[in-house]
Amino acid sequence: MKFDEPEWFEQLTSTNTIVLERIDAGERLPDGYVLATTEQTAGRGRGTRHWHAEAGRDLCCSILYRSDAPARQLASLAMATALGIVDALHECGIKAQTKWPNDVLVDGAKIAGILCELRPGVAVIGIGLNVSMSATEADRIDQPATSILIETGTVQAPKDVLPILLQALSLRLDIWKQDGFAGLHSDWCRHSLALGQDITIDDGDTHQTGVLSGFGDAGQLLLQPHARAKDGSSTAVEIWSGHLRLTNR
Repeated sequence: MKFDEPEWFEQLTSTNTIVLERIDAGERLPDGYVLATTEQTAGRGRGTRHWHAEAGRDLCCSILYRSDAPARQLASLAMATALGIVDALHECGIKAQTKWPNDVLVDGAKIAGILCELRPGVAVIGIGLNVSMSATEADRIDQPATSILIETGTVQAPKDVLPILLQALSLRLDIWKQDGFAGLHSDWCRHSLALGQDITIDDGDTHQTGVLSGFGDAGQLLLQPHARAKDGSSTAVEIWSGHLRLTNR
């Protein structure tokens, strides 16, 4: 996949919101359009969550990706993006893991998050990546967090990190476009947090527990319940959305 030269701003409300507003207003942005900033004043994560981005230090960007893929396949687009982020971090000397369906972690601390939002024939892929967030700043976040600076001790400019990220994403999105999640399945499992472990999936007021036994053909999580049916059988449940956490953590 080829990306346009990123359009940079010092501060924006939310890169995803702005790109979606432009699409809804009838503007035909090109496939591979990239909007980027180092500070969001109203950054969004999944559900009601917010994304923290320190002014001038962290990378927030949105990519416009045109696709006629069915909704079932689009469910794994964030997973393809997460693998691209893992690849880019590897180039920076960082070993990262994917957390279903849309996070990237280093030793259990979140370093990147992804928010994919759809319009007919278009996906807007929002990425937040902690680049030069300090340990003090990370401690103020309500969940374990880290950054490229914390992991490597090296200060990098978000504008220098974005080309590395886009190059890695290009390869992963090309594989996804050709083969869907099937082309990424083995790498996803290799990098996936909690595979084979006890987990809880929270989806609003619903909580499901079991063992993360794998992932389906479109990236759906396969949850093996602890309880067995009366005949002794146990069938994995397909989970398409929700927040994953290790049980008892």
